[in-house]
Amino acid sequence: MSLLAGIRVVEVASMILVPSAAAVMADFGADVVKVEPPEGDQNRYLNEAPALPDSEIQYTYFVDNRGKKGIVLDLKHPDGLAILHRLVEGADVFLTNYRPPALARLRLRYEDLTPINPRLVYAAASGFGERGPEADKPAYDTVVYWSRSGIETNLMTPEGALGQIPPGSGDHPSGMALFGGVMMALFARERTGRGAKVGTSLLANGAWANSAMLQAHLCGATFHPKVARARALGFSGLYYRTRDGRALKFSFVNPGKLWPLFCRAIERPDLVTDARFAEAGPRRTNAAALIALLDEVIGKQESAHWKARFEECDIPFAIVPTYAEIGSDAQMIANGMLPEVQHERHGRLRTVDSPITVAGVDKRPRHAAPDLGQDTAEVLATLGYSGKEIAAFLERGVAVQAPR
Repeated sequence: MSLLAGIRVVEVASMILVPSAAAVMADFGADVVKVEPPEGDQNRYLNEAPALPDSEIQYTYFVDNRGKKGIVLDLKHPDGLAILHRLVEGADVFLTNYRPPALARLRLRYEDLTPINPRLVYAAASGFGERGPEADKPAYDTVVYWSRSGIETNLMTPEGALGQIPPGSGDHPSGMALFGGVMMALFARERTGRGAKVGTSLLANGAWANSAMLQAHLCGATFHPKVARARALGFSGLYYRTRDGRALKFSFVNPGKLWPLFCRAIERPDLVTDARFAEAGPRRTNAAALIALLDEVIGKQESAHWKARFEECDIPFAIVPTYAEIGSDAQMIANGMLPEVQHERHGRLRTVDSPITVAGVDKRPRHAAPDLGQDTAEVLATLGYSGKEIAAFLERGVAVQAPR
């Protein structure tokens, strides 16, 4: 059973946030039509950015657009907009991240489309929210979700250094929020018979992701100044280097239970009763000494040793993996997180599964992301346009069909 079979989705969006939400819907069986401008979605070319891994495969586009049909329309042309309106007439969901001025100019606002289809669920994502002085500004997750929300404020070292944020790492959780809003609106439509407008923003999702620290500020909490690692207030959550140079970290949410187990794992049972470290208070006071001690202890053994010891003692930990290790992670594979999909040119490729499962429901990437304009003629034919009309659209550049 495909949970969303029969649900028709029209996506007029670029990059990652909104397309990723539509990809999840496609994974669950929705019929998603992605509408691109003649120049294509910018995400098709993101893999060409200088700092990203080199590949002839458009991997960022690949993961966010699998399972969709792809058409190209020039929405600046009246006939292109008319075709889109005909698509919307029979759609259940319309997804967009175009900025308000563009939506107004193209007549793609909620108030423009709901008269065409009162049952339409209209879902819009923005950078900064729909109101306020920055509502119309351009936005990407690296500068809004991560920076403006305060997440990077927490991650930044005292020296002001921070590694590169992976592309889409704020877009994808924000896309899941949009997906949830769409599902809620579809559920409400079952009760009322009418569609609704739902929305989310990178700023709202970043704030939600960083809500513990924001709530601390809102409650008047006193924030500690950033200090060098050697003078940190606690030993948990820091990175420690093993003898083979791997970064090891562990988490102590329940220190009363975990401290004796941790001392056993590192084969230092004497620390359980050491007055400097036996209780949480002294451990904080003597954190610098404990960090130095653990640097020495952990640095004497290789990562495989510590993996075995921490697993035996049930300590929450991670040895920070390489991407090669992540790609062969037995736990991910056992849970179907890296499924295969067929690509016309590149053969069978693994991809990253969307993070929701429903027992007894068939959910999988059905096919690879479409080439630019791959399904234009087919989709236009399903809308009732004749072959002659379609040929005229293609000749005038109103629509574009990829060469077969």
